[in-house]
Amino acid sequence: MIPQLIAHRGEPDSWPENSLAGYEAMLHAGARYIETDVQITSDNIPILSHDPSLLKITGHDYLIASTAYPVIRDLPAGYPERFGERFSELRITRLDQFVELLARWPGVTAFVEVKLATIKSRGAVAAVELILEYIDRVLSQCILISFDYECLVYCKESRKLPVGWVIPEWSAANRQRAQELQPDYLFCNRKRLPPETGLLWRGSWRWAVYTINDAAEALIYGKRGIEFVETNCFSQLLASPQLRGHADD
Repeated sequence: MIPQLIAHRGEPDSWPENSLAGYEAMLHAGARYIETDVQITSDNIPILSHDPSLLKITGHDYLIASTAYPVIRDLPAGYPERFGERFSELRITRLDQFVELLARWPGVTAFVEVKLATIKSRGAVAAVELILEYIDRVLSQCILISFDYECLVYCKESRKLPVGWVIPEWSAANRQRAQELQPDYLFCNRKRLPPETGLLWRGSWRWAVYTINDAAEALIYGKRGIEFVETNCFSQLLASPQLRGHADD
């Protein structure tokens, strides 16, 4: 099996992660699956950020959950430690801006991660409901994913939505929890998977593994039955002769 590629946070190897410009570039490059992270400001504005602090992306150590959006709206968000001044014109992406972009690409699926810091500060139900309000117009294109199990239980049982569980560790207990939840997707850090000879948990879900930045390694996971790999260098892997056929699968 040639695995499908998920553009993880856009393409962090080439663009500031979770930037609107990075996602747009990946969509034009041919991405059919993208992944993003949502945090919520103190005044209830969902923005795209992996970390609970904006230090890495902006150089300013603002905790998103305790900072109002107007405070961070005009901060340069070009990941200066990695890219210097190259992307200093970029700003933090709001979830509604991401939705506007996604709506222009109806064939694309977005995995939207509800971050643990957001759930801790807002509560699972409130966080999910706010995010759903923002993504409503592209809901059919979105899969909510999270490490937080109860958040996903709510999505499935109360909202009847497809979900993806990012498993925190490989264990018999989590295998049982997966069987009970029956998520549509299971995401796993490649470092947490059992050895290559180990069997994957069987179920109705589709497997995704992160983060894979090498074409040969991606094929190894494909041979194990893993259908999706998240990558930080989507363009490079898409151009690889080993994976070139993935877009037509």
